[in-house]
Amino acid sequence: MRKTAPLLALLLAALTATGCSALETDYPSGDPEVLHQRLTDRAQWAYDGMALPPHKAVTPSTVDPGHSCMAGGFTIEESLPDVVTYELRWEVEGIPAEVARTTEARLRKRFTSAGWTVTHLDNRKTAQSILYGFVVKDPATGDQFHLDWNNHTTTLFLTGYTPCARVPQEAADHPSRETWTPRTG
Repeated sequence: MRKTAPLLALLLAALTATGCSALETDYPSGDPEVLHQRLTDRAQWAYDGMALPPHKAVTPSTVDPGHSCMAGGFTIEESLPDVVTYELRWEVEGIPAEVARTTEARLRKRFTSAGWTVTHLDNRKTAQSILYGFVVKDPATGDQFHLDWNNHTTTLFLTGYTPCARVPQEAADHPSRETWTPRTG
């Protein structure tokens, strides 16, 4: 037993030092109402910052819990029933390429001016496609927003996510009944 204990301690230290753990990930507790409000407030802030010209109505959206938060350790494929990430996704159809390009640049600048970090930039043109988009992350909350547009759909998509948080089981099982659309004017 004396030789086994140091070996186990060494193995555990190696696993945790490399970011691996045989133990379940310790997710912070979250208040579903606070997470919901934070996403809808930021979505409105982003919509206001886009300064889109007159367009088709924004597709109504709900804030939905997503079960993509994994237990970690050796059971990495297993999601936890009371740990969720909240998502809000909205879209505007029929946005021309030039409007999408300037909107992407304007919104990216707005996020970075507010201290968000660009984690992915996807502005590119090929013979068949034009893509505009980015992913930003708020270093204070861990929230992420993803803007995406392409010339095949001409639809502007904005998706917001919260980091994984442990919430009451009832909140984890049911999406919000409230729909969200941006206030205009």
